[in-house]
Amino acid sequence: MSSRRKAREAGDIEARRELLLARSSIERMELAAHLHQIKEAVTPGQVLKSVLPSLGGSGGMAAAMQAWRFLRRYPIVSSAASMVLARVRLGGVFRLLKLGGGALAAYQAYKLWRAIKEDRSRPDPR
Repeated sequence: MSSRRKAREAGDIEARRELLLARSSIERMELAAHLHQIKEAVTPGQVLKSVLPSLGGSGGMAAAMQAWRFLRRYPIVSSAASMVLARVRLGGVFRLLKLGGGALAAYQAYKLWRAIKEDRSRPDPR
């Protein structure tokens, strides 16, 4: 009786081992399929379409008009883009942009500080 039990347990262990091997094989195939789907979804074109959905489909004219309005509102963007595209050396310009950005940040911090100071000096309306 003991030998039959050992044989049955050995068969159970072997069957369980085969099931685990089959399950791991299926999981590997599913992982490969999911990785392939992710690879297809993360192409540069797909990422651009997800960030700017108006570029895909029939919204090309609307996207062009939106870009035109953006460039008219912020002309520095088109100037910077043209300098980069023309491969102009940005040595002095970069320093000037850094100084301007620092000055702008300092000015915004000063405005915030003054607004907080004014709010504290007002009496509480309660």
